[in-house]
Amino acid sequence: MGLLEVKAERLAITPRGRAVHFEAECAVLSTRLAEVTAFADDLQRRTPSLSAELHALRQLVSGAWSVTEAMAYVERWAH
Repeated sequence: MGLLEVKAERLAITPRGRAVHFEAECAVLSTRLAEVTAFADDLQRRTPSLSAELHALRQLVSGAWSVTEAMAYVERWAH
């Protein structure tokens, strides 16, 4: 498959092997982020008082906000 090669009695990962590895890692992380979003949705239905925090969490997970922006939003809602 061209993912590994032998170099002087050592195994080395090829550029294609690295790409396959990182693609698989990205898929796992994408699935985990989708699960976090679904969990936030479920928590918001069960606990409407956490609406601002969970909205900020979803924005952070989607990449729309940085941690700083999410925390600032929560702080604004807390006051």
